[in-house]
Amino acid sequence: MITASAAGKLNLILLVGKPDQRGYHPLYSIFETLNIRERATVRFRPQRDESARIGMPIVVHTLGADLSDLEPTKHLAFRAARALILEAAKLGIPAVPDGHVLEIEIEKSIPVAGGMAGGSADAAATLVAVDKLLGLNLDRERMHEIARGLGADVPACLEGGISLGLGYGDHMTRLDQPDTPEHYWVMCTMRQGLSTPAVFKEFDVQGRGRSKLPTSLREGDWRVLEGAEQLVGLLENDLQETALSMHPTLGQAWKVIEEAGPLAVLLSGSGPTVAALATSLEHARQIEQRLAEAPEVENTLVVSGPAQPAKVE
Repeated sequence: MITASAAGKLNLILLVGKPDQRGYHPLYSIFETLNIRERATVRFRPQRDESARIGMPIVVHTLGADLSDLEPTKHLAFRAARALILEAAKLGIPAVPDGHVLEIEIEKSIPVAGGMAGGSADAAATLVAVDKLLGLNLDRERMHEIARGLGADVPACLEGGISLGLGYGDHMTRLDQPDTPEHYWVMCTMRQGLSTPAVFKEFDVQGRGRSKLPTSLREGDWRVLEGAEQLVGLLENDLQETALSMHPTLGQAWKVIEEAGPLAVLLSGSGPTVAALATSLEHARQIEQRLAEAPEVENTLVVSGPAQPAKVE
């Protein structure tokens, strides 16, 4: 049995281009991984008569969230495990023993449909755990190549830290250094989620896509590696206005969060989770306390970043 974990993330800067012919959006993104982690525990066990097994001897169980309406083969943890079983076959390495299944237990901490890459963290943790279980010992380059095939955010969750994402957000350059200061955030979740594909679709309808994006780190964006006060003027999310227009209570919640006294407020990814930037851990706890009775906010989480890479625990 192997357990691995991977961090969720927050886009500090997210610039979105017009969709290409395939409908994919080029991105310029700087993201910070956060110390809220998903855990994947993997093991072999004897096979039973399981409807969840579809085409591959893989079974996924999720703790901490109801994902019963998600088709098993669409779960990113399933897809990550399948990718490594196929990789093992290419390398001539035995994968799942006869008469057994690869069982994956996902322990969720990141809000579902909250724009914090919870599903991608599931995939990253599963990649690390299954790589160890199968004894593949894949190098970083190959792991990232497989991660990119699973989704644009998976490499970010695999890598940890603060990174620049180009292309479709999945070609990364690590930016943070050992002396990069810690940033504290209060993540504010909403009672109603937002579908990432739906937000991008509406974003296109509204014609908000940029015609041109930076192809390298913009001058001045290196300041994301400084303290919280320096972050204030840099935070940017092109999806923010679209998400606000789609969510019935997000705008009202936004005002309440601003009134709680953060340095800045930012939509996390495609939303609807809202990130409130604090000056310190104490300040973050003060913001959390002020929002404790706010009916517009479902829950609050005090987190910090940058976080460690996906790793075996």
